[in-house]
Amino acid sequence: MFIRIFDKVVFATLFVAALQVPILADHYRQYLSGYYDATREEVSAMSALATQHGYASVGAMLTALKQNSEAVVRADAERKSTLFTKLSHIEQGIKTLEHGHYYEKAWYMVTPSNAPTLQKVLDNFSPSVPLTPSSIIFSFITALLINLLLWSPYLCYCQVRHLKHKPQHASYR
Repeated sequence: MFIRIFDKVVFATLFVAALQVPILADHYRQYLSGYYDATREEVSAMSALATQHGYASVGAMLTALKQNSEAVVRADAERKSTLFTKLSHIEQGIKTLEHGHYYEKAWYMVTPSNAPTLQKVLDNFSPSVPLTPSSIIFSFITALLINLLLWSPYLCYCQVRHLKHKPQHASYR
């Protein structure tokens, strides 16, 4: 009896935890969207600056700046080049968080390269319950699968024990 109650408590805990993934993904997407807007604005300013000074593209301007004799100019060009890489990474993340399924979203958020961003999102995160059917179905299936995975060793043990203690019938020769 105690095992059945414990199983239900574990399932309920897993279900509530899985319900947080859709909410966290939404918060993460909102955070990335704000960061994307700021980064895109900076990239647009660099593009305007490159056009204003007669460069064919921002890449050409950054290549010229990286060859400058001043170390500060080279360092700034490297920082701006990194900003372009970040912008494409953020765009990919927003697409995943807007159009991916919940398992893709969760995988994207817990990827080690995204750990600092996830920590910032978690600092402002407050647990809640999503009310969309897809969120509830995702949470139910996830909790059920994890619960089965956790309890499978115990269930196998019970089955083996049951087979050992099962009376054997006499066979006729």
